[in-house]
Amino acid sequence: MSLKTHHKITIAFGLLIAAVLFGLYFYLDQTLQFSQVPANVVHLENFFWIAILVAVLLSVALNFSLSKLITKPIERISKIAQGIAAGDFSKKASLSQGGEIDELARAIDFMSHEISARMKEAKSGAGRLEAVFLSMIEGVMVVNREGEILLINETLKEILRVEHEAVGRKPLEVIRNNEIQEIVDSVLALRESVDAREMSFFFPEEKILHVHAAPVLRDGKIDGAVLVFHDITDLRRLETVRKDFVANVSHELRTPVASIKGYAETLLDGALDDKEYARDFLKIIYSESDRLAKLVDDLLSLARNEMGPPALDFKPCSIAKILDWGLAGLAAKIKERELKVRLEIPVELPDVKADDSAVAQIFLNLIENAIKYNKLGGEIIISAHEKDQWVEVCLADTGIGIPPYDLPRIFERFYRVDKSHSRDIPGTGLGLSIVKHIVQAHGGEIKAQSQLGQGATFCFTLPKT
Repeated sequence: MSLKTHHKITIAFGLLIAAVLFGLYFYLDQTLQFSQVPANVVHLENFFWIAILVAVLLSVALNFSLSKLITKPIERISKIAQGIAAGDFSKKASLSQGGEIDELARAIDFMSHEISARMKEAKSGAGRLEAVFLSMIEGVMVVNREGEILLINETLKEILRVEHEAVGRKPLEVIRNNEIQEIVDSVLALRESVDAREMSFFFPEEKILHVHAAPVLRDGKIDGAVLVFHDITDLRRLETVRKDFVANVSHELRTPVASIKGYAETLLDGALDDKEYARDFLKIIYSESDRLAKLVDDLLSLARNEMGPPALDFKPCSIAKILDWGLAGLAAKIKERELKVRLEIPVELPDVKADDSAVAQIFLNLIENAIKYNKLGGEIIISAHEKDQWVEVCLADTGIGIPPYDLPRIFERFYRVDKSHSRDIPGTGLGLSIVKHIVQAHGGEIKAQSQLGQGATFCFTLPKT
């Protein structure tokens, strides 16, 4: 029932009661005016007031009943509205009874539908934003205007090993680095609209991060800041490797070239007439030119390997036969250093699927290292065994060993252990890098184990046939 209808019924009922009372009063007045007027006046007045009281009570009762009919749907709509405020959009307020209340109910249903749709859109957008935020390979931190952390993604937690709750705390309380707190304070104080710095972190491990910070503005006022962390540790390491590579190539090329040039000039200045000195000088020139040629060959081989997997001729190969060939080529050097070679190659060892010339180069480089860095009269142990679908070959020596801090870098180009001492040991520093590329081209792995002063062991795997 609409409010207009309720008012109309109430007014009509009141008018009806008034008309009945007026008609009754008029009838009684006409009936009693000619007889017994004094005696009935009191009764008439009493009846009239009782009738008025009854009429008022009936009017109140009717108005109460009609009000209940109206307030009940309003109470229902009120509960539904409270449910909508609490996030419950499942109930409908429509009554299908017509009138203003039903219009209000339909308006609330429409509002509920619109709010539900907007909330779904907002959740979907927030979900997409969160997915992007979490999947970023860069570390991200968001702080509010007070400099407290609002968001920090998993990438940054992993990079800086943040294990405790970070939200609501200052960056310095979470990450022990004054520079991060400084860059946050600088941006929030608007001393810098955008700030970018390169920072070094040494705990739990050494990291170099490029941090880019920018303010978050709302209505022209700063409301926080966003910090993006780029891990450039590998980039800086590669830059260092590149610089070392250029420096080492320059040095390694300059040394034999200088020797060749110097002795050639000496010969041209007259030493050529002295056959004894001339022969010695020519031997040195030959040795240095051979060293130079080997360096160039190694550089070319490394360059080809790094340009992509080398073109290998895979076929069944015998580890024992390739090893015998390699040892025969280095027999003179082994004898010169008075080294003992112990082979532990099972007769039943299966063949490997490999390029025999490439595997021979692996053995040559590893055995040559074992010779150069071994102690006089030491031992070289070469063993092989099956390991699942692979054949693992290990080559151990009793030499000077490798310090723990050098082990992770020994397969880098031109990297040499104990550089002050290794200058006395001939070599290019490219052998292990070439070996690593060849092993990986076969799908295998290579690793090194060592204790300083107790020799080193290199193990690599090749696929079985």
